[in-house]
Amino acid sequence: MTQSPRVPVNPKILDWAIEHGEKSRSELAQKYPVDAWRNSDSHDNPTFKQLQRFSQDTHIPFNYFFGTEVPREENTFVKFRTVNNASVQPSRRLIDTIHMMESRQAWMKDDLLNQNEHHRFGLLHQVNLKMSPTTVATTVLNLLTLSESLGTSMTDEDFFTLLRTKISALGIMVMQNGIVGTNTHRPLDVTEFRAFVLIDPVVPLIFINSADSKKAKIFSLLHEFIHVLLGQSEVLNVAPDTALQNERWINRVTINVLMPPTAVKASLAPKQPASANLKFLSRRFHTSLVATAIQLKSMHLYDDRLIDWAEKEQATGLKRKPKSTGGDFYNTALSRVDRRFANAVINHEASGQLAITSAASMLGVSLKTYDATVDRILGLA
Repeated sequence: MTQSPRVPVNPKILDWAIEHGEKSRSELAQKYPVDAWRNSDSHDNPTFKQLQRFSQDTHIPFNYFFGTEVPREENTFVKFRTVNNASVQPSRRLIDTIHMMESRQAWMKDDLLNQNEHHRFGLLHQVNLKMSPTTVATTVLNLLTLSESLGTSMTDEDFFTLLRTKISALGIMVMQNGIVGTNTHRPLDVTEFRAFVLIDPVVPLIFINSADSKKAKIFSLLHEFIHVLLGQSEVLNVAPDTALQNERWINRVTINVLMPPTAVKASLAPKQPASANLKFLSRRFHTSLVATAIQLKSMHLYDDRLIDWAEKEQATGLKRKPKSTGGDFYNTALSRVDRRFANAVINHEASGQLAITSAASMLGVSLKTYDATVDRILGLA
């Protein structure tokens, strides 16, 4: 019987893969003779198939194991992360998600330039950090024609969809997902990132971590839209009360867009207790309790005690939050992709310019479900 060929791997690369992969050393040691692989004197190198499985388990690219030096990943997005500790290593899930979005963004960019080589997104650097948050908020409200929709009776989900549609119509790809691609075993962690934006002169892209709460997704989407107007890429992981100066400025703009002071004052019930007003305004303007309390304090309507109460109440609510039971497969698949991007992919596949396997992969569905997905997107089902 022919033995599978063995592949010598630099022990330092194995160590790097274990440190940067998705499984712990102890988990991997239960499945693979890692110590023997690391011992150059044992000659007990991994077989080709073992190394393939090891790559799949760690989610480290297979070709990395054939190098002579420890991989140096040039993840330029790392410097754009708004986290308190910039030295924190990004997870493979975040890295893979960003690479996936970069690939789709590059495809869409090529498609737009093929149609018009002079095509450019015209809103980069539309605002700057020297402008007042209230002035920029007015600019954003005008760009998105949002004023008439604020404070109206609408669910958080419907408002997110409305906001997403308006931002996409301006020429920005808006994608979302709560897992890496279609792998339900690789959920995205909101404590690592809530959203990110990839700036491009032709077609910027915003990605929302859909594992987040509905109100948080609304806040993140608008926050990242303002980053687009600034012309700044970002991986977002900050709260409304962040101490980071630039992020605090963007949050002030965001909350002034969602909760214009005039509309807030008109919605207040003076005879109601502060907590009742806070909950009502949070529902009406699709903002979290904490973000709402911060805005009310900035308007000199309430003080820090309301923020403290909001933080405790919001934390309690998150603990009570029921787990998602899933939903309609096609609705979920459609919610993950930008509609303009989806239509472009479908048109290329229908005209024979794109293989159906590639089209299905780009839309995040299988070949089996591709036709039904297309029907849903085109409104035929």
